[in-house]
Amino acid sequence: MAEAVVESWDLLACAARWRPGNWADTLRPAHAVLTRGATGLEASAAWATVAMIMGDSGATPLALIVCLHGERSLPAHVEDRGLAAHRDLCLLDLGLGRAAADGPIKLADLGAPGTVGQSSAEVEYWLDRALVPFDGDLGRAARFALALAAVRTGLVAGPEPTP
Repeated sequence: MAEAVVESWDLLACAARWRPGNWADTLRPAHAVLTRGATGLEASAAWATVAMIMGDSGATPLALIVCLHGERSLPAHVEDRGLAAHRDLCLLDLGLGRAAADGPIKLADLGAPGTVGQSSAEVEYWLDRALVPFDGDLGRAARFALALAAVRTGLVAGPEPTP
């Protein structure tokens, strides 16, 4: 029997199949920062760590959610290039972004403005569909992803979160 096709925006399907492995030691400091309510660049750096774990372990849709939440939580005109680099990787992996110039993208250029081109309308359409189980709440989806990561890595014991 053929495996079912899962749309990239289906966060719950992504979450159901995601098994991150042993990332607890990497997640621990970021989880501590985020659960104590940090804001600004401290929080965005923690969200970048969560995105890296998710992206590296096969949960790119969840990684994009935490990237977008982290970016949108920053004050106006404040950017975190590390978080933006993870966002760019997610956009490329999901087919929502493309190299803005001909040729390969240098890793050092990820996160820099103009490196990865994207259609804001396509990203927003993807995001609207992805957030349906969370009633359109990006923050709630990001907190779900963080809680799921904490349980699945063994950092926190207890039941898995629900949307």
